[in-house]
Amino acid sequence: MPSIFRQALVALAALCCGVASAASYPTADQLRTAIGVAASLARTQEGLTLDMRDAREAGITLPLMAAGLDVTTGVCKIFYNPKPEDRLMRFFDGIPEKDLPVWLNAIAVHEATHCVEQREVYIRRDFDMVLPPGINRDGMTLQGYMGVVKSGAVETWGEALADIASVLYLKQAVPEQWVNFAQGITAMRRDLAGKWPSHDTSPWLNKLIDAHDAAPANLNCFEAAYQLRRLYRPQ
Repeated sequence: MPSIFRQALVALAALCCGVASAASYPTADQLRTAIGVAASLARTQEGLTLDMRDAREAGITLPLMAAGLDVTTGVCKIFYNPKPEDRLMRFFDGIPEKDLPVWLNAIAVHEATHCVEQREVYIRRDFDMVLPPGINRDGMTLQGYMGVVKSGAVETWGEALADIASVLYLKQAVPEQWVNFAQGITAMRRDLAGKWPSHDTSPWLNKLIDAHDAAPANLNCFEAAYQLRRLYRPQ
């Protein structure tokens, strides 16, 4: 699935201008470290294995990160690309060096979340978990679900889950700063809504930020993201 981070991080540059110690473009080691954080989270919380691959060696040209579930093995493959991307250069130029690892970790968690959701569909066949209200589940099959995906009806729904999970990660990792990071993601989504309306998850994120400390008890960040996606669904 397309990611806000793969397509739209450059929009956040305007929010981070004037930084004295700016980050350089992420290196392969930095991207692998971030994916390692997401891998640990996915493994301990969901029992999901992540396999990181160099996108250049795999012939994948999407910038930064991309993820997909291997349905034959149940392994989430996350591809990283440290080749500088013009659209993202300004964004990374505007990020304080100290904040770069947090951003990269959140990006990797976002990507891993897509695999968590894909597993519910393609391996567990739990359509109730992944389909939004209003879509008929009666007699739903994998072929039928794929038709729903191709129609675009669940694109925003899927991006909302990944964004919420990444924000919940931020709440755990940087509890004193998570609101600032979450507001940056929200602003990016909102600012690019005209170009990518199906990726505008700001209605969910605004509610999540306003709720501040509210989160389902005794749930990991992926399980909580499923619940909050439904709870904060725009009416």
